[in-house]
Amino acid sequence: MKNKIIFILLISIIITGLFSPVSVRAKDENKRIVTLGSDLTKAQRLQMLERFDVTENQIEKDEIKEVEVTIQDIREQLGMDTSKPVAKGSVSISSCYVEVLPKGKGISVTTNNLTEVNKNMLSNAIVTSGITDAKVIADAPYKVTGTAALAGILKGFEQSMGKELPLENKEVARDEINVTKSLGNEIGPDKASSLINDAKTEVIKEKPKDKQDIVGIVDKTADRYEVKLSESQQQSITELLTKLNDLDLNYKDLKGTLSKLNDTMTKSLEKSGVILKENNTLLKKISRQLDRFGSFIKGIFNKDSIEKIEPADIETKKTQIKDTIDDLIEKVPAK
Repeated sequence: MKNKIIFILLISIIITGLFSPVSVRAKDENKRIVTLGSDLTKAQRLQMLERFDVTENQIEKDEIKEVEVTIQDIREQLGMDTSKPVAKGSVSISSCYVEVLPKGKGISVTTNNLTEVNKNMLSNAIVTSGITDAKVIADAPYKVTGTAALAGILKGFEQSMGKELPLENKEVARDEINVTKSLGNEIGPDKASSLINDAKTEVIKEKPKDKQDIVGIVDKTADRYEVKLSESQQQSITELLTKLNDLDLNYKDLKGTLSKLNDTMTKSLEKSGVILKENNTLLKKISRQLDRFGSFIKGIFNKDSIEKIEPADIETKKTQIKDTIDDLIEKVPAK
């Protein structure tokens, strides 16, 4: 009985926490950078600034810093061999808006005109690079692959923070985008990004001792997504996660950011009709129901939507939460 009471109190505390006030740092204290491809024309540069909602006046007053990204910058940022000649026809076009956010805000990425790299791929790579809280907009004046967008993002962060990110992290982030992009060609980019994020989270958390343990994580994650990996796919993901494991990333520091990314990606997949096999079904169900209930309650206090709330909707949410708590209590052994 004592255990039941403890669990009920725990759930009550979690629900209460959903509505606690959140401190937000003033916007003008945030560090903001725009990185613009060096091969943009003057008209394209202005087009990018307009897309980022940045004015020349803000740049002149140093409220927002403008940074140029060259082909050489791209090669250096992504750990490419800079001794080799630049491929003929290479241009630096992709541009980014980068804003460092207060701790705990997580990663928010928006993309436009990137054909091969999506926002989830960039989000994953940004975390691997060592960034946990940021708002990013990646864009181009016309359709480009987007494979160089990460370089502009990373240079923007380094300019903003006044220090370089570890090169080994940036190289793994580059590989992560390439592996995810390749897998995405087979199973879809969103599903591939979510699968890689889940496997990555498990590796960072568990710190596997050898390659066989990493293979086990890859297989378990693929099974949850009901994806049958080819031998080459399993090998490329395993090699990526082995490099990631060698970075010795701190799970405690990244837990909140990884969790938010996982929630965002999972909800996106659910909306598209992809339902994952659940591990630890009860706990995941509780987390999801509490999250949805919190969003629902916050919506009630939104003056734009308050008139749309039906009494039946409130009763439905109450029932869902009650059933979830009842499920939890049933799992607790009585003493």
